[in-house]
Amino acid sequence: MDDAQRGPVAIPDTLQQLLSGQPVPLGSWVADPLAPARAFACLPAIQHRLQAVIADRPGDFPLRLADLVVRYWCGREIEPLFRNLLALYTSRRQRAQLELAYGQLLMARKRLPAGDYLDSGFALAAHLLEPEEYFRVLKRHALLQRLCLQPEPSAPAGLDALLTEAQVIQRLAGHVNAVPSPHTRKPDTLG
Repeated sequence: MDDAQRGPVAIPDTLQQLLSGQPVPLGSWVADPLAPARAFACLPAIQHRLQAVIADRPGDFPLRLADLVVRYWCGREIEPLFRNLLALYTSRRQRAQLELAYGQLLMARKRLPAGDYLDSGFALAAHLLEPEEYFRVLKRHALLQRLCLQPEPSAPAGLDALLTEAQVIQRLAGHVNAVPSPHTRKPDTLG
């Protein structure tokens, strides 16, 4: 089995930050692929840390987000966990980050309806983002809308690979007068 078939070995920086209990910037990409074996190895530590912070709930959000990401890369169905977290966390920032993370995880496997969650998360986050981060995320989402999404998952891809593929599609389509994919919508620049 070659490296491409095994998948990523290292834990991505954003996930390491979440695993340490530290928040990540709202516009961060948290869905870099993680090999299932590595994801399964992370679960016990996350569960142990979550049990330790149950009484101090304000500090548990980064760990809960890490748990969502790791469970996804373990191949588990995470939609029920995602819905529970949306019910549990009511701040605009946390809800935005949950929507963005779930959309990113679906996008990393080019699954429908990734764009819907990215749009929803961006709408919640728009007024919370600094201008530079706002335009970076807006541009990223506009490019990702070029990808052809399917109900069934594709092989995992990191953000750079997804953006490269989207840029190629954009160039091949003539990017100015291109007909958008039936799974795309125009980005909302006002949030």
